[in-house]
Amino acid sequence: MRHFSKRMAAFAMATTMTAGLLAGCGGGSGSSKNNSSSGGDNKDITTLTWYMSINPVAADTDKVIQKLNEYTRERIGVEIDYKVIANPDYKEKMPNLINAGEYFDICFTSNWTTDYLQFVGKDAFMDITELLPQYAKETYDFIPGALWDAVKVNGSIYGVPSYKEMGYQGGIIYNSDMAEAYGLDMSTVKTFEDYTKILETVAEKSKAEGKNVIGVSGLTGAWSMAVPYESITGNPKLPAAAAVPEFNNFKDVASQGVFNQYASEEYMNYCQTIRQWNKAGYLGGDPVNYDSDTANRDNDFNNGALFSYFIQYAPGTAESMTASSGHGVEFIPLMNPLFETRSAMGGLLAISSASEHPDKALEFINLLNTDKYVGTLIRHGIEGQHHSAVGENQVDKTMGGTLTDNGYDYTYGWQFGTPFNQKWDISYPENIEELFKEYNESAVISPNNGFTFDAVPVETQVAALTNVISEYAPSLETGSVEPSEYIPKFLDALKANGAEALLQEANKQLTEFKAGN
Repeated sequence: MRHFSKRMAAFAMATTMTAGLLAGCGGGSGSSKNNSSSGGDNKDITTLTWYMSINPVAADTDKVIQKLNEYTRERIGVEIDYKVIANPDYKEKMPNLINAGEYFDICFTSNWTTDYLQFVGKDAFMDITELLPQYAKETYDFIPGALWDAVKVNGSIYGVPSYKEMGYQGGIIYNSDMAEAYGLDMSTVKTFEDYTKILETVAEKSKAEGKNVIGVSGLTGAWSMAVPYESITGNPKLPAAAAVPEFNNFKDVASQGVFNQYASEEYMNYCQTIRQWNKAGYLGGDPVNYDSDTANRDNDFNNGALFSYFIQYAPGTAESMTASSGHGVEFIPLMNPLFETRSAMGGLLAISSASEHPDKALEFINLLNTDKYVGTLIRHGIEGQHHSAVGENQVDKTMGGTLTDNGYDYTYGWQFGTPFNQKWDISYPENIEELFKEYNESAVISPNNGFTFDAVPVETQVAALTNVISEYAPSLETGSVEPSEYIPKFLDALKANGAEALLQEANKQLTEFKAGN
């Protein structure tokens, strides 16, 4: 990958040296940044091909892109050839297009579709480390260093991450109207175990009313929220974790460096607590399948048949859910936000290593992240057609309740870049950016941020361990089986399928990473 870095350094130097010559004669992609950014008299327009993954593809996408191009042609001498593909299809099609050598300038990449690390390894994406401060300085400056560190591969940057909430915060969303009616003091809940008394009261009082409300759902993903740890492989389910000192967990095994979180005292205690909840009837009849049916869960929560569930929280969620659910919704955090390497891999915009216009591509990405008109247009569409303005900083996608399907709406729209350069929909509180600021300032940065695990040496073991975890973890983590009986079986199966080899490889790679930093 080093040859791309050298090539782009030479490109940047050549562009700077020849800026004066090109400024007066119109050089298309070779125009200087200052001239093209000013609109000016430059009539040469650079067309950028942008592949984007989003779901669903809005009906009025072409109208919005046409409006976007009117602005970007004038602003930076660029127009977009927008090739948007719905998420499920993008996961299949974009890797095939890249492997086939299809030309593009910008594409969406992540750790869940068109894998960022995989395609960096294939030299598909350009090293933009030296270009960022020149062609996307505002974006480069306002995105925190922890995000840039997290997306680096061998010290270089190959994509611009979406700066939104820093990491994830696990906790409990609950029906605050029901809590008030049942006389619950939710401020007493500080830990996972504290929630037992709350669930007991919900069960008693709802049965007295003839309702039999389900106490809590979402348990299959709650283990790493209740007892946070850093995932060394990037997959928190795999048995390779490291302790995060700020959370005060895993003291007995932290000295091992990378350890098997399923072999910890914390995991046994967690599963025993959930087993008690299950036996007491707080989780409903079939918590494994209930957890996977989010549509049914959401319906039950809105209708008062479900009191609470575990989520990875983002600022404004409770307020937005209050507006849509028909009852009050509040959130109990069980941890401060945790930012890990994988937190930055959820969405990036990368530039093709074959792009003929990396300077213009970065100028456009910079607009996506810093220009309020562009940020609002790409999320909410055209004012007067897809939304109406509400004051200086908000929009109403229903246009006063006159629209139910407005033809273009990506409300939060984190896939396009930071959401902080938009007019927010009125479903979010007016102080939403202040909430994000508080959230991000409270985030804990994981001890090994920037480390990315190469699974190739143990890919056979990873596949086998994934199957073992799928077999045992859901039943254990929803209290469907006895922990004292099934955890030993689980650990034996992990051992038999290569857990030790994975831990050794993770420790080896992490040691090498630390030695090089």
